[in-house]
Amino acid sequence: MPQPSSRDVVIVHAAKVQDRNGISLLTNRNTVIHTYSAVQIPEPPRSAGRALQPPCGPHRWMPSEEEHVYVSWLYHATDKGCIPEQDEFRVQAEQSLNIKQKFNTLNNVHDGRFYDVIVQVIKDPFDQFDKMNFWVTDYTENERFFLYSWDGANKSDRVTYDQNMYTTLHNGPSHNWPGPFGKRSIQISCWEPHATFVRENVKGGNWVRLRNLHVRFGHNSANLEGFLHADRDFSGRIQVEILDTTDAENLDERLKEAIRRKRAYEKNKKQQQKKYTTHEQDGGTGAKRKADDDDAEPAKMNSKTRRKLNRSALEQKFKEQEKKKEEVLGLNKYIRCESEDQAITPISTIIEPVPWTTKVDGNEVTLTLPFICAKYRANVRVVDFRPRKLEDFACWRKMTEYEALSDYSGSDSEDSDGEIATGTLDSYRGKKTWEWRFALQLEGADSKGRAEPDRLWAVVDNTEAQQLVSLDACDLRADPDTLLALREQLFKLWGNLEELRAAEQQQQQQVQKRVAAGQPPPDSSPPPPPGVAMAREPSHGGGQNGHGSLSGKGNGNNKSVDGDGVGGRGRAVSNKPFTCCIRQYGVRVKERDPARANAGGGTRWERVFGLFGTRISS
Repeated sequence: MPQPSSRDVVIVHAAKVQDRNGISLLTNRNTVIHTYSAVQIPEPPRSAGRALQPPCGPHRWMPSEEEHVYVSWLYHATDKGCIPEQDEFRVQAEQSLNIKQKFNTLNNVHDGRFYDVIVQVIKDPFDQFDKMNFWVTDYTENERFFLYSWDGANKSDRVTYDQNMYTTLHNGPSHNWPGPFGKRSIQISCWEPHATFVRENVKGGNWVRLRNLHVRFGHNSANLEGFLHADRDFSGRIQVEILDTTDAENLDERLKEAIRRKRAYEKNKKQQQKKYTTHEQDGGTGAKRKADDDDAEPAKMNSKTRRKLNRSALEQKFKEQEKKKEEVLGLNKYIRCESEDQAITPISTIIEPVPWTTKVDGNEVTLTLPFICAKYRANVRVVDFRPRKLEDFACWRKMTEYEALSDYSGSDSEDSDGEIATGTLDSYRGKKTWEWRFALQLEGADSKGRAEPDRLWAVVDNTEAQQLVSLDACDLRADPDTLLALREQLFKLWGNLEELRAAEQQQQQQVQKRVAAGQPPPDSSPPPPPGVAMAREPSHGGGQNGHGSLSGKGNGNNKSVDGDGVGGRGRAVSNKPFTCCIRQYGVRVKERDPARANAGGGTRWERVFGLFGTRISS
């Protein structure tokens, strides 16, 4: 770094402007700093080139004559009354280098001192009118902090008002405490100007840096608390900074250490909770070990032990029955899904509308819910897919500055969709990211061969598709290797379905060409047998994200997948059923009919199914 004197003019080239507690400049390896000696700068319009001092580093960039002239103008046009004299300037420069390191972790804070800390906000801040209060932790322990203990039922400490009246009254009931447990948390009180910043920006879960935090004993005189008042020298300076945890390259090492401590704490907590649950199930008396001892006298079982044994027997019987069903169905061994202990739900049950009984004006009324939020395990096979071409299974969207936000999702941006729809050039400029977006029509494994099999459309979003095919989305038209890998993975899922769909589409195109040319169908194509409908495309609807009628029940319009329709005559889909996880939820879609707009604002609820927690293994 250069050592300028008072009133010298400095040019900073290729620096980054940052807004962190005020505007400042951040240098990098491309930054060049040049200094002009004040005593050698001539009157404008003469050049200040002779006042330029030798640079500290290599001559990567040098000011031009235009910059020299501007320096002369700037120096003589500036009011120098606010600039300290040379001796005072030198003293202030030396003092600025004497920076006291105030950063510390919470386990090392003491009463009556000031610290800089990096902590995570535990709960949303609560407003105290003249100040804001919130709880923080860095997952270290301090004996002077308040104790929150876990009693085994997700209820925190047994707080009494005489122990910590201030904390209990201002933080609400203790059973809402989300953790961490133990003496790992400290309460922070913020006054203006920090209170407004916290009120408008800070949420539970944020990692924040607190500067000049005054730590002292709180109102109960037993536990340490933190206090943030206005800065005496800079009254408008905000001492609360929200940290970005998504930029891994520029992440503060002290923040990384805190995140590692959180991971270790969460892992240890799960282990302890698991041990507690096991201890409760065993009764904590060693009766199970006594019952298992063949030489010991059989102990008399109480009602709790009998219920436990009965449940275990029923669970074992259920698992054996499920295993036999799987053997009969011949499930695909390449497809695995989570929640293997959950019972299998038939597709007919999943797509069945759910009634809800309530009272309106004292009269009992039964309504059909538009959707419910539920998760299932089901045995299914794939009988159709959208889009028709594998190349369209991945699509791009424009990246925005909101990508750095932890709660941002690309599907949240409505403006980008509008730009693409209008076809403006701006929508195609800038950096793009690729995401998976496709849907599968699933048929119940027990309904094959029926006239109206039980079917539903399941959306596969980007995250679930990554898990399903073990591939990242990209431009499949420009990356044939990924396209081939995708085709091989999906072949394990749906067998020859893609081949049949391609043949069907090709034959339909040939039929369209003959119809357009006024040509009769070939003699070799016999009419379909009586009672067999020609293949029709199922209504997909829903626009870009395919929500439309994805929740509809199969109605026999896809007979080509069973070998009856165009392109599929004489050939059937050859694939095995598999077990997958399906979730049901609702989305808002536009609705012109006010009587059907049950979601408000000219929208209605549409039931949608999605695939999740399923993976194609090697």
